[in-house]
Amino acid sequence: MTSNSNNSAPKQKHVDLGLQESMPEVFKKSHELIFSRQRLSVHEQNIFNLMVAHMREDHWKSKSGPSYEFPAQILSDWFDIESSHLSSTLSPVADRLATRTVGFTNTETNEWDYIPILARIKYKNAKLIIIPNPELKEQYIDYSKKGYALINRKPLYKLKKSYSKRLYEILSRFKQEGYQRPLTIDELKGYFGLFDENGNLSKGNQSLGPTGVFIKRCISDSFQEISEICKHELVLFKSDKGELGYSLIKKGRVTTGIKFHYKWIDSKVSMSEDTAKDTIRELETKLSLKNEKLTIPELNLLAEAYMVFDDTDTANEIYDVINQREAALVVEPEQKAKEDKQKFLEKIKQMKAKSKVGYD
Repeated sequence: MTSNSNNSAPKQKHVDLGLQESMPEVFKKSHELIFSRQRLSVHEQNIFNLMVAHMREDHWKSKSGPSYEFPAQILSDWFDIESSHLSSTLSPVADRLATRTVGFTNTETNEWDYIPILARIKYKNAKLIIIPNPELKEQYIDYSKKGYALINRKPLYKLKKSYSKRLYEILSRFKQEGYQRPLTIDELKGYFGLFDENGNLSKGNQSLGPTGVFIKRCISDSFQEISEICKHELVLFKSDKGELGYSLIKKGRVTTGIKFHYKWIDSKVSMSEDTAKDTIRELETKLSLKNEKLTIPELNLLAEAYMVFDDTDTANEIYDVINQREAALVVEPEQKAKEDKQKFLEKIKQMKAKSKVGYD
């Protein structure tokens, strides 16, 4: 008797997250998911991230992918909703989420691919059951190609605006470097889910078409909320023109892109209160009484000391000075090339002036 090959195939992994399961403080989200086109509301993002936060590679041994089951108590804590109201509250959100897609685009070839986020979502026996789309397995768990973002769960959930959540995820992608390459306006509009499948502004987002309106509502307002909610972990620097967390990239009078200016604060500062007191006393004395300029390492140390006492305002002020100092040390390639040309032409003029040689 020949055995059925399907019998040996791995069965779908049921991940039953019981009451003993603690919510992860930090979770991974792939680079491809971060920089994809998504059109999710705040509540849809919360459900989606609830699943992603618990996802692991070993859950995907079967072709059908895993099934995640969340009991009512966990959902009540996560969404801050009474257990008796969970079903009626989550039903319309789940209905919309079941139709949502993520879009992956290639601007060089004008190719795109829109894939449904979920295979199924339902509420049964006081449990929310979510089955991710197995076609997105690579984007969900393969971090080897393009990397991933480490996202802090609590601040992300505390953000109440959908654009703030998306921007926070983008900033989370490059924590160590504290640097995000400039993004074009169209790229950002895509990441924030403003486009339809044809690359045009969707009907519900026509008001965000003008660049100025988009920057105000999606970027500026989002950074304002992030600065209030995430001030203990993220420093936002002001541009020369006063924009908090970003500056505009222009071609002539047209705004074509945005550059972000931020720094993640090291959460692993192990300085004791006594050491912090000594550090503040010593360096502030050196600065004010001895009138000595502090080095960048000393400024970093001073900022960390103030963070020990939860004085984020002073710490952020110091980090801003550090950012200005470091920026002055780094000359942008285009600016350097321009300065080199100017120096070359100036030398030629000086040579001609000395030799008194003309073109006639």
